[in-house]
Amino acid sequence: MDLLDGDPVATVRFFATHAGTPTEDGYPDYGDSQTTRVFVNDMGWQIALSTLYVTTSEVRLVRCQEDSGTAIEMFWGPCPEDFVSFNDLDSVPLGAVTVTDGAYCRVDVTFGPFVAPASADEHIAVGSPIIEDNTIAVIGVARRGEPPMQEEVPFEIVSDAVVTARVDISKLENGGPVRLEDEQFARDLTIIKSYDTMFDGLDFETATPAEIEASVLNGLESFTRAHNGTYDTD
Repeated sequence: MDLLDGDPVATVRFFATHAGTPTEDGYPDYGDSQTTRVFVNDMGWQIALSTLYVTTSEVRLVRCQEDSGTAIEMFWGPCPEDFVSFNDLDSVPLGAVTVTDGAYCRVDVTFGPFVAPASADEHIAVGSPIIEDNTIAVIGVARRGEPPMQEEVPFEIVSDAVVTARVDISKLENGGPVRLEDEQFARDLTIIKSYDTMFDGLDFETATPAEIEASVLNGLESFTRAHNGTYDTD
C-alpha cells in the first residue's frame, strides 16, 4: 500500500488492557471479571478495588528521533476502560493509524475525561455513569492488620485531570524499536496499565484524597507500558 507520494505505509491497531505488575512467574492473579481486585501495596495495606475506570483519550505513535507523533483514529472517541468488569489482560480496541514505514520509538498515551460520542452508538467500554466527563474513577477500601484491631479505610476518587504517559517502545521488538516495513497485514500494539503500582507509597492511615488521586495519576504516567501484539492471541 502506498501514499500519494509513493512512500510505503503500514497500519497499526491499538488496544488497551490492564493487569498487576508482572514478575518472573508472570502476571499476578488479583481477581477475575466482575469481582473485586485485591492486592497488597508496598506499605502493607491490603487494597480491595470494587470500581476502577481509566479513560484513554488520545494515543500518538512517535517515530524515532522525532518529538511529536501521529494521532490514531479512536474508534469510539475517548475509551473509558473498566478494570473490574473485565478480566486482566482482556483487550479493548482503541483505534488505528496508518503511517509511513520506518522505526517507531515511543507511544504517547493521554488519559483525559471521557466525553460520550455525539452519535447514537454507545462506546464499547461504557458501563457506568461515574466515568462520564472524568478521567479516573476509583472506589475501594484499604485494610491493615487482623480483626478485631484491623484498620479499614474506605476511599473514593473521581478526577478529570489529564496526564500523558510517554511509553518507550525503542526496545519492544527483538530488542529494537517497532519497525514497519513492507507490512502485509495490520500490526497490533497493546497499551497496558499496572493498577497495583497506582497505590505504591500510600499509607492510608494518613493519605488524603488528593494524595490518593495524585498517586493513581502518577501510576498511569509512570507505569503504563506497551506490548507487541495482543494478549488475546499470544
